[in-house]
Amino acid sequence: MSRAAWHTDQYAEPKRSTVALREFALRRLAGAKPARALDAGCGAGANMAHLAEALPETQWVGVDLDDANVEAGRARLPAARFTIDRGDLHRLSDTYGRGAFDATFSIMVLSWLEDYERALAEMLAVTRGWVFILNLFADTDVDAFVRVVGRHDGPQHGYDEHYNVYSLPRFAAFARARGAREVVAEPFDIDIDLGKPAASAGMGTWTERLASGRRLQFSGPLWMPWWLVGLRVE
Repeated sequence: MSRAAWHTDQYAEPKRSTVALREFALRRLAGAKPARALDAGCGAGANMAHLAEALPETQWVGVDLDDANVEAGRARLPAARFTIDRGDLHRLSDTYGRGAFDATFSIMVLSWLEDYERALAEMLAVTRGWVFILNLFADTDVDAFVRVVGRHDGPQHGYDEHYNVYSLPRFAAFARARGAREVVAEPFDIDIDLGKPAASAGMGTWTERLASGRRLQFSGPLWMPWWLVGLRVE
């Protein structure tokens, strides 16, 4: 699946991880109704559209660096409720001001950056409520900085990306040092089976089921340890 298709296909059916993050966020919000929310690294806006169904009174702002994603999101989402900007996650406070949002979401973004520190600091700075994150983490003190380079004949030939798995304890300590008053985290285990793609499909997603019934999610050769994280700023 191409990157563009991955973003737009979620309009028809959100990823199970996105559904899990929605439920995780609603439990933390406990009935609160954020007036304004940010999706940092919003892609083509499909995650916002799904989250907005559960938060019908919220105005949404999405920001993404990719011009094609921004244009696709603007074409699909009503401007009366959704604003999609082309922008840099490292300059959110310059663009929107400190404390501009009641909630911020970051869905499958931080592990694809070279590091998370500047982007996370900016998300915390522009939020006066909760920051909700879906990302690859390990409950150890070890960060794994993984570079994946496409060297096959499939449709993703030539791609070059990060799939970084960050230490959750280090991440939590950094967030607290940048103003998070509370950090809550839950592992996400996918609840559906995904077949293994052909070798030519590149980094396709698939699952293996353990004897315990737990499913492990892989992308290409990499195990994907997803976690749901909430950071309360105020």
